[in-house]
Amino acid sequence: MKNMAIALLLCVSVMAYAQKSETKPEAKPKKAQGHEVAPELGSEQVKSEKGMKLHGYIVDQMCAKGMAKKGDPMARAAKHSKECALEEACAASGYGMFYDGGKWVKFDENGDKLAKAMFEHSKKENDFMADVVGEMKGEKLVVTSLVESAMKSDEMGKPADSDGAHDGHK
Repeated sequence: MKNMAIALLLCVSVMAYAQKSETKPEAKPKKAQGHEVAPELGSEQVKSEKGMKLHGYIVDQMCAKGMAKKGDPMARAAKHSKECALEEACAASGYGMFYDGGKWVKFDENGDKLAKAMFEHSKKENDFMADVVGEMKGEKLVVTSLVESAMKSDEMGKPADSDGAHDGHK
């Protein structure tokens, strides 16, 4: 009888341990300057065979840190200037994107080069929206394509016309 009690106690202990080790908490999305880094697909994101496609504001990382701490980062990013983004210290910090209501993602080295080229060739002085295609690797977006968007900040989030243009932009 004593042996059966020990065997039963041992069996219960093993089952309890097995159940405890199987129920690990789910990993939470990474955060960058208080904003989620590429979490579940949102309204300004599309998943494709080539990775994910994001639509938002391109900003240097140095300025993005401050934008994320004060108020609405999307509104602040819309006002961010070309001059600032191309300043030596700002450009050296690298670039990334605010998208989907203020989430931030940092670009890889190729994305930094593409973003800098966009700033250098753009005729705009601020409101730098772009469509970016890439794939998340760790906490960075490995950028395969970055195209400046013709959409203005006040059109972001509005539905497209039937031909895909926004408010008369063809």
